[in-house]
Amino acid sequence: MNKRVGCMMAVVSCLMGAVYAQSVAIYQVTDMTGQTENQILTKEEAAKLATEIKEEAKVLPAIMAEAKKEWEADKENKAPFPAARIKLRTAKKLGSDFPNQEAALKKIEQIDLRTADKIAQDAKEKESGRSNKKQKTSPEDIAKETLKNTLANNAISDVNRRMTEKLKREVPMFGFMSSTSEKKEAKKEVKKDAKKDVKKDAEKK
Repeated sequence: MNKRVGCMMAVVSCLMGAVYAQSVAIYQVTDMTGQTENQILTKEEAAKLATEIKEEAKVLPAIMAEAKKEWEADKENKAPFPAARIKLRTAKKLGSDFPNQEAALKKIEQIDLRTADKIAQDAKEKESGRSNKKQKTSPEDIAKETLKNTLANNAISDVNRRMTEKLKREVPMFGFMSSTSEKKEAKKEVKKDAKKDVKKDAEKK
């Protein structure tokens, strides 16, 4: 009888272990640009991500220093090195664990809906504020802002590339092109076009 009870307990323990091993959680992952994405991760995947972020934290200061030095040596970079816009990746657990992927997906859908509603509301309020103030952005200001953002994205891409080479693995960035060659060509074209716009507006005045 004791043997049978012992076997049953062992089976139950195994089943509980299997269920526990399949549990997942939602993590809000922030990339180097500050953009966030909700991801469903197992305990093993979350542990791996935490390890990767620790590795990135160790090499980022030195890489930032190298990138800044080269940035300041490049006479084409008129703006200061945008260190404040380059961030270490983070991962924050949202709530408790879920028994399976389906349950976590339902929760993410709820979170995404609330986020979309908030973004839409913020945009509406921002647009309403602009209308009340009757402020118009000049083409020159738009061109300058475009150039500023392009230069910042160039710096972020450069630091990301250096980290990828140093760690010998990709450091994901949401919404950025994955091909290094495509990045270089796109950066050149956008930078060139933005400068032309600024020059044209200056000549008109």
